This record gives sequence, C-alpha cells and structure tokens, in this order.
Amino acid sequence: MAAAAPTREGSSGGEYPSISLDMAALFAHAEALARDHAQAPVAAAGAAFRQHLLELARTSAQRSAIALQGADLERRARAGRIRTFADGRPADILFDLARPLAAWIGGGRHIEANIVANRYLDISPQGASGWALLPLMLALQAEDPQAADRMLAYDMPQLIVIGGLSGTGKSSLARLLGGHVGRRPGARVLRSDVFRKRIAGLPPETRLPIRHYTARKNADTYEAMFESADDHLACGTTVILDAVFLNRSEREVAEALAQQARVPFTGIWLEAPEGDRLARIAARTSDASDATVAVVREQSRSSVGDLFGWHRMRANRPMELILPAVRAIVERGRK
Repeated sequence: MAAAAPTREGSSGGEYPSISLDMAALFAHAEALARDHAQAPVAAAGAAFRQHLLELARTSAQRSAIALQGADLERRARAGRIRTFADGRPADILFDLARPLAAWIGGGRHIEANIVANRYLDISPQGASGWALLPLMLALQAEDPQAADRMLAYDMPQLIVIGGLSGTGKSSLARLLGGHVGRRPGARVLRSDVFRKRIAGLPPETRLPIRHYTARKNADTYEAMFESADDHLACGTTVILDAVFLNRSEREVAEALAQQARVPFTGIWLEAPEGDRLARIAARTSDASDATVAVVREQSRSSVGDLFGWHRMRANRPMELILPAVRAIVERGRK
C-alpha cells in the first residue's frame, strides 16, 4: 500500500494553513496509490463489494446513495475497477483511494484531500461518474455518521474558471480553492496542460515539442477540457477550469457551458507584471506547463480583449490575500 500521508511543510497558520503544502509529497502519495491499484489483481466480485458497502452503511441516506449509484458501481465492476487488496477483500479502487482522503477530511485537511484526489484522477482517469462516486466512498468511511450524511447532501454544482497569462499562479490558486467548494472531496480541477498531454498519450509532466502548440492542437485541448467539464457538471460536481483563456471565444464557451448546465459561473482573471511571471516560470520544476520565457513574452504582446463579467485580480501578492478574496467572489456568485 502507499506510503503514509505527507505532512505540511512550513505552515503559515491562520485560516489557510495549507498555503505552504508539500506538493511533491502529495503528488507522490497519489502516484503511489495509482501504482498499487494498477498492480492489484482484478476481482470479479462486484456483487460482493456492493454487499460490503451496504454492510458499512449506517444511515438511510447512505443506503439510498448506494441504490442510486448502483448502476455506476456495476459498470465499474465490469470495467475491472474492483481489485483484490492485501486484506483479501475485493474493493473498488476509488474506495481504497477514499481511505486516506477520509482521514484528511476528518482532520480538517480538505485541501490536501482534494489535491490528492485530483492528482490521482489526472494520472488514472476514472471519468466524471468516478469522481461523483467519491462522496459516497468517503461517507462510508467517515467516523461521524452526521458528517458522513452531510457529504451526501445535495450541493449546487458550479463552474469556476481561472484564467490569466502563463506565470500568474492559476494552478496554485485552483489547487487551494478546490478543497473549499463543492461536495467532498471538493471540486474537480481540470487543467488544460494535463489535457494536452493526455491527448498526446503522455504523463502530465512530459515536455512537448512546439508542434503540439498549434491553433488546431489548442482547439482540441480546450474542446476535451470543456467536454469533461460538461460531464462532471451533469454528475453534480463543481468544476474549476485552469487554463490561459487568452481568446475571447474560449471564455465565451466556458460561460455558455455554465448557462447550458444551469449552474453558477465565476470567471477569475489573474494579472501580474511580466517580470513576476517570468520569475514564476523560471522557478517551476516537474510541472505540466510547457510555458517558456518566449511564451511569456509573446503573451505579453497579445490582446486579451473584453473581460466583461470576469473578476480581474492582481496575482503579484501573497496567496493568503488572493484565496479568501476569490472564495468571497465565488460565494457571492452562488446567491
């Protein structure tokens, strides 16, 4: 099984102690789980696993959720998602993923749980219905039945888009915001850089040559990201889109997606001087983004166009100030 849960590094304290997370350790934890699950033998025991879930259910809400999502559980069993783990009991890999997530959430570490869950699904895709099963998997492992039922309660999904030129800190903000919105484990964060690598059949951190950054490739990347967002919203999941959104047409599609799904929309546009963006790009290691100094400078010469309806925010200030401001904007957008 994967290594023990990573701890916080250099916590800043206050309401946002997770600002100084050890991202490398959190990613490594998700990757270790994905490797364990890939190596575990497939178990042809869908009925046995569902019976186990019913035995774990302590409230009518939990039993109802199992019944409502029974078709998804059966599809996952047919797809080989149920594996036999060290204790010999068959379990869906998402149920095993939910073990550390439930522990983090029980300890108030919602951001860590959301980051690990998103990283796991980035490298081991489970589809929109897979993410939608996580609240049930978490509820069945929560120690407090009332807290467990709150995880299953309906929460209006919403679409949050974080745009801005390369190096403005979009991904950092998306990761920190993800654990604060939506049903546990929070929002599904969909990053364009990850989709570009997935389309190429490569892991997220693989560097791509310039030929993967044509107008056609860009359109394919955004289309795949939008399709995934639409699927997740349809499953009742709050979605955060993390991409440059340099073109007005891309921003309009995102807003239209929210209107079509009849969910609240919030557009956040991060801005920072070119010098700050160059410094952030230079400091990156093992990141899904392929942005370079040349890309940053080219974007600086580009016209962003109309940002009507989006909230423009200065990104060259501490995240301890940016995150609560964005959370307040998102909350207002729900009313």
